[in-house]
Amino acid sequence: MSEISTGKLYGVGVGPGDPELITLKAVKILERVHVVMVPSGKGESIAFDIAKPYIKGEVLKLEFPMTRERDILESVWDENAKKIKKLLVDGRDVAFITLGDPMIYSTYIYVIERLEGFKIETIPGVTSFSAAASKLKMPIARGNRPFAVVPAEDEKTMKKILDDFESVVLMKVSGNYDRTVDLLKAGGFKAGLVIRGGHEDEEVTFDLEKYRRKKLDYLSLIIGRKMGG
Repeated sequence: MSEISTGKLYGVGVGPGDPELITLKAVKILERVHVVMVPSGKGESIAFDIAKPYIKGEVLKLEFPMTRERDILESVWDENAKKIKKLLVDGRDVAFITLGDPMIYSTYIYVIERLEGFKIETIPGVTSFSAAASKLKMPIARGNRPFAVVPAEDEKTMKKILDDFESVVLMKVSGNYDRTVDLLKAGGFKAGLVIRGGHEDEEVTFDLEKYRRKKLDYLSLIIGRKMGG
């Protein structure tokens, strides 16, 4: 399908939280677009704080409810895509900002699926797990060995991943932290935890036991490497 003659949508990853990790290209896009869309949700106000110094145009908020009800989500994605379409048809360039990278666990993914035919460019961002690996001084991948990135939500999936891979990134650990630590210990993993990486109050530790039975910030992840791997 050929592109529709309209404005252009940019998906802009602003990085993991450290304002100095936003890319030059992201800054250039934010400085020149007509409208910046800021999705609601955990972490996105942080994305706006990072982007705010560079925004010259209008700022519009998109609501994305924190629910797993597919029907509700589909309706919201449809509605938000319509709002963006209207701006694009009016000839306005639009940036949709996300924390980290737009193509990894981002609401942006569901919006662009509904904008086929429109001009779209995605500006990659530094991921939370690459920044966390640097903080932990813990390589994620060596040589030609594979690694896995998985949300720490479904225990069956986690068990399989921990069996099959010697290097893992576990995202979204705040909702299932204690059981995640149990599985890592049982699998013989050395693991590090990063909470709010890149922020002034970040925590970086290998003492995972310390955080059991505590409410972790949503912006928390674990990197694990099988001992001897």
